[in-house]
Amino acid sequence: MAKRRHIKKSLQYVMNDMLTATLVALAKQDADTEKVTEVQTRIIKVYQDYNSRLSNYERNNAKAFFRQFREGINKELDAIVGEIEKL
Repeated sequence: MAKRRHIKKSLQYVMNDMLTATLVALAKQDADTEKVTEVQTRIIKVYQDYNSRLSNYERNNAKAFFRQFREGINKELDAIVGEIEKL
């Protein structure tokens, strides 16, 4: 199991890359500003949610927590990437 700080840094890097991708999409001439703002807001909310979950978890059941954490974050990231591609 990786250390929590490494997971937090990785999560931050991924979210920053996604925010950068939304800014690139916004730079296009035909991008809808409201949709880009909604995606950016969702990215920030997902980051805050998973970062706080990572800070507060039960140490007794860590293996199950991190399995569920990984599955949940992957599902959220896939959905966000799909939304960014539609922009």
